[in-house]
Amino acid sequence: MPSLILTTCGTSLLTNGGIPDDLRRLLNKHANSRDWSVMPTDEAHTLQQHANSRQQSLLAADEQQVRRLSAELNGLLSWQQRPQTPASTQDMYLLLATDTALGKSTAQSVCAWLQQQGHSASIISAAGLHTASLSSFRQALSGLVKDLHEQLSSYKASGYSINFNLTGGFKGLNGFLQALSTIYADNAFYLFEGSSELMLIPSLPLTLDAEQVIKQNLRAMRRLSLNLPVPAQDCSSIPELLLFSIDQERVLSEWGELLWRNSQNKLYKQSLYPSISERVIFGDSFEASTKGRTPELLSLINQRIDDLAVYTESDCKLALKSLDPKQLQGSQHKGLWECDLDDHHRIFMRKEGYSFYLEKVDKALH
Repeated sequence: MPSLILTTCGTSLLTNGGIPDDLRRLLNKHANSRDWSVMPTDEAHTLQQHANSRQQSLLAADEQQVRRLSAELNGLLSWQQRPQTPASTQDMYLLLATDTALGKSTAQSVCAWLQQQGHSASIISAAGLHTASLSSFRQALSGLVKDLHEQLSSYKASGYSINFNLTGGFKGLNGFLQALSTIYADNAFYLFEGSSELMLIPSLPLTLDAEQVIKQNLRAMRRLSLNLPVPAQDCSSIPELLLFSIDQERVLSEWGELLWRNSQNKLYKQSLYPSISERVIFGDSFEASTKGRTPELLSLINQRIDDLAVYTESDCKLALKSLDPKQLQGSQHKGLWECDLDDHHRIFMRKEGYSFYLEKVDKALH
């Protein structure tokens, strides 16, 4: 079975092996600087030279030197050399970099080394993924959950095992990724500094009954997941762990995003849920037209109702590509609109101002 290995990247490549105190102070000073351009020119030049030098050393190093230079690669090499998890040519390496100049530079060097060995490797990050601001960091984690949910679920569906390498990276990120691994990963592992023996991190179940909480607050959770406004009183029964405030507005926290993404598809396959917007109205026969549909189609119907809520509440300016709302041509379809579900089914509806009245789910007219 091929593997996807998600590796958190810190800056060990820039600090391991002994460096002068003044260089270490410079690295600490700019640990959260997002770009070289925001640093004093001479300091940026010094750090870029150091980063380039370390990359060259890494690419020319033998295995033992690689292990000493990079905590991330030390963990990966130990994982590859386990009899239970031999490397495969189909393996994919996903490197999670912080939103900092130093973090991205380190990830680029690790990526270059993996590609030099013939592996498929790429880098992901999220805006604000640094420790300068707790609020920015938590917002970044919320966005990261969305991206990782899509990527990891896709690889899982394609037959890949999902593995998290938490040897590199900083503690705040690794702590969250360890929790994320309980939902998405088949394995999570860590390698202590100076060791060559991996410690597998057991998957501990989340104690929060996510599905029950989400069902009890479904309308609010759906709107929050779409960045639509929700009155404070409608959030009162949602655990504080799942929320935080930005400019006095309640939004899903990183944990809220995690639990929502993990529960949404299962819930959406179970039944048709009420509209979350006053601008998306079910016609008299709409609910009946959804009866007997497959769970997969039912999930799409609920998703399109959400998409229509975003579209209508933007005064019909923000249409997701998956929604594709359009008015049908021809006198026999006067005033009728449709939006896509799958290749064979559409939602048919009528538009009045910025509102849509959903009439039925039926086969596409092609």
